[in-house]
Amino acid sequence: MFSFSKFNIFALIFFIILNHSNAQSITPATFNNGGGFSGGFEWSIGESVSIGSFSTNTILLTTGVLQPLSNVVTSINEYGPKVFGSQVIIGPNPTTNYLDFKANFSQLGSLNFQLLDSKSKVLLNKEQGSLFSAYQTRIQLESYASGIYYIIVYFKPISGILQKGVYKIIKL
Repeated sequence: MFSFSKFNIFALIFFIILNHSNAQSITPATFNNGGGFSGGFEWSIGESVSIGSFSTNTILLTTGVLQPLSNVVTSINEYGPKVFGSQVIIGPNPTTNYLDFKANFSQLGSLNFQLLDSKSKVLLNKEQGSLFSAYQTRIQLESYASGIYYIIVYFKPISGILQKGVYKIIKL
């Protein structure tokens, strides 16, 4: 004869409910309360990790990881925003699936960029060639694991020296 105890019935009901219920999911989000720099030191208070991108024809605002104007963290001397200013915009950063790469140069030149992983392995090499004015493309990151990546941008003006900038990308 087969009999169930109260515990066995409770365990069976719990097992059935557990297999048919859905859990909540929360996307990464924190907020930045402030920060600054002084005497070679930079800081942020409650640095945010959210993924949002807002743009107009002339302005691109992305939320997310602050990238200070120093090379202390990664020892990268060719810090992208310091080299190119607003001529090259890459975002959203951090990201989950893609990066929008936008460049706008006021002179004729050759544009190339590479996507590297944290071990400096080249994952993507894009040779755009000669361009003048605006260029835009989307870099798909869905097939890559979460982690730190770098984009190295090379721009060689027709009359001038090669400019090279490195951007640190965080993929969630």
